[in-house]
Amino acid sequence: MDEDAPSDITGDEQDQEAAVRRRINKDTKRGQRTKTKCRTRIDVLATPNRRLILALYQNHAYHFPKEKVEKIKDNLQQLYAMTPEETERYFAELEAIATRMMIRRRMKDLMRKRLHKLKKQEQQRKAMAFVRKLIKKGMLFAFNHPVPPLVSIRLRNLSDIVLEQICDLRNTDIPVREDPDQIGLFLIAVSDWIAIFIEHVYYMVQLRKNKELEELEKKRAESVKDSSPGSPAKTDAVVIDELGEEEEESPDDEVEIANLDQDIE
Repeated sequence: MDEDAPSDITGDEQDQEAAVRRRINKDTKRGQRTKTKCRTRIDVLATPNRRLILALYQNHAYHFPKEKVEKIKDNLQQLYAMTPEETERYFAELEAIATRMMIRRRMKDLMRKRLHKLKKQEQQRKAMAFVRKLIKKGMLFAFNHPVPPLVSIRLRNLSDIVLEQICDLRNTDIPVREDPDQIGLFLIAVSDWIAIFIEHVYYMVQLRKNKELEELEKKRAESVKDSSPGSPAKTDAVVIDELGEEEEESPDDEVEIANLDQDIE
C-alpha cells in the first residue's frame, strides 16, 4: 500500500499539468482567433505625396543645403520621370489649360446671357410694335366712325374714367363733352369706343362664366344622380376638370370674337 501511493500522486500531478496545459492552449487559440489584425500601412503613410515634394522644391528649396536639394531633385526625377524644371513646366501648362477652359466657360455663360437678353428685347420690341399698331388702328377707327350713343349710365361713367386717364397721360385738360374742341372731340370719341370695347369684353366674360356655371351644375347633378349610396360623389374639382376637358367655344362666342376683330380692323 505504501509503495503504490507515490506513483498515484505522480500520476495525478501529471494529469493536472496536462489539463492546465490544454486550458492554456485553448485560451491562446481563442485569443488568436478574436484578435484583429493590424492593417496600418506605415510605409505608405510615411511616403510623402509627389505634389508635396514638388511644392517643397519650388517654394522652400533655398532653406535646405545643396546636398538635400539634390536629393529632393533626384527623388522628383524618380517620381515624375522628368527633371524638376520639366515637371514645373508641365504643371504650369496644366494650369494654363485649366485657366483657358475656365475663361471659355465664362465666355459661354456671358454669351448665353447676352443671347437671352437680346431675345427678350426682341420680344418686347415686337410687343410694343404690336400694341402701337393696335392703338393706331383703334384711333383711326374712332376717328373715321361715329360713336353710337351711350345709352347706359355705366358706359358713360366708364368713358369718363377712360377719358380722364388719357388726358392724364397726355398732360392735357379734360375736355367738356358739351363744347369740345377738335382734339377734345377726338379724345372723347376714343374714350367712348374704348368703353364700348370694354363693355363687349365684359359681356363675353360674363356669358362664358354663366355657361361654365350651368355646365358645372349639370355635371354635379348628374354625378349625384349616378352615384350609388356606397360610392362617393364627385367633388367640385373633379367636375371642373371634366368641364375644362370637354369645353369648346360655342358658335355665339365665335361670332362675337369675329365681330370684335372686324371692329378693330
